[in-house]
Amino acid sequence: MKSLRIPFYIVLGIFVATFILGSFVDLQLSESIFSANNTFGIIMSTIGTIPGYMMFAFLGGGCIALALTRGYKTPYKVILFICAVAGLGLSTYFSGREFFGPNGFNTGKVWIGYLIALPIMCGVEFLGYYLIKKSNRPYLWLVLAIIAVAMFFALVPGVTLLKNIFHRPRFRSIVGVNDERLYFHSWWERCKNYKFLMSELNLSKEEFKSFPSGHAGASLCSILFALLLPYIDEKYEKISLPLFCSGVAWSILICFTRILVGAHFLSDVSMGAILTALFALIANEVLINLTVLHQDGELITKEEIINE
Repeated sequence: MKSLRIPFYIVLGIFVATFILGSFVDLQLSESIFSANNTFGIIMSTIGTIPGYMMFAFLGGGCIALALTRGYKTPYKVILFICAVAGLGLSTYFSGREFFGPNGFNTGKVWIGYLIALPIMCGVEFLGYYLIKKSNRPYLWLVLAIIAVAMFFALVPGVTLLKNIFHRPRFRSIVGVNDERLYFHSWWERCKNYKFLMSELNLSKEEFKSFPSGHAGASLCSILFALLLPYIDEKYEKISLPLFCSGVAWSILICFTRILVGAHFLSDVSMGAILTALFALIANEVLINLTVLHQDGELITKEEIINE
């Protein structure tokens, strides 16, 4: 949507600025606000990513709606149903593990988190099915595919790959073990001896995944609702900006609480948000340039959209 271009650039610019700032004040900021067992921070850690991971379930519901429409051959229907199952599975897995995993209450009973997340994500998948079933837009499959690709690259290769390259120690571990062998690393400094430190200090690999923040990236994925809904039905365009702002506000809250509990530094959460904002911006530009909108029974070409 053209109306979201400027907000996307503003948000991206804000997180780039905080990333640069964090490169200089990461340690000082964490030292000043760190609260290891802050209840509010832990609660936000458990629920912070849910709005973002809901997108997987929502897209899964959209795949079911498309699979049940006429005109698709059996192989395509099978692929769509597989995508629907994958969407439900990914959303349940990623959000469920946060409740009682190392980033939440850390009781070890992660399976309870899955039981909590499953009905929530089933409801979201049904919502996606319902909304997209009502839409008669012929290009919805393209919209769903582009947003799914944006989410995948923001959360999987982007965050996971960088975590496994830098192995940055979390602030909570640096403070918790109080051992001179485990010290603060700036985001550009790889912790090359992390395996040795894991063994010597009895730390899990999770404690060396500070940069970038997956929570920040996943929470900001909620802005994709604002991008998707107007393509389902144009009547939703009037709420796209409020939804976008709500998603950004939620992400900023999650970023703050992740620093508060010592799970991340300012540069960590900023980079996680940058990756999602960047891929969402690219998805928005692709949709503007490649989709063909159906209005008043006439096809509008991409040139007419751009010059609108």
